[in-house]
Amino acid sequence: MSQQDDSVSPIDAQLAAPPLSANDINVSTLGQAPDPVGYAQTGGGGTDKLIQSKLAVLACLFLVTGFLGLPLLWMNRRFSTAERLFWSIVVTIYTLVLIAIVGAVLVWVYRQIAG
Repeated sequence: MSQQDDSVSPIDAQLAAPPLSANDINVSTLGQAPDPVGYAQTGGGGTDKLIQSKLAVLACLFLVTGFLGLPLLWMNRRFSTAERLFWSIVVTIYTLVLIAIVGAVLVWVYRQIAG
């Protein structure tokens, strides 16, 4: 058996791309404003189209996430501020009603079992 020197790593790490120097930076990208915070970026992907679809966002809110999906609603640029407020209130009330229904069913089941 041979012993390895502790100062030498058995794995040599290499960078995937060399670091950029000041000469490598594209001057045209320096003057661009950053993307606004809180909005989903637009691109050509199908996922982005789905995220920006009003119907898909509302379906997600009502069928899947409830009020936990409200950030998705507020990131969608197709909704106006008034629509966002309206749907936020409606989805919150809808979710609370569903939680109350589940609570009522649990109380009813407990009374059936206990009584």
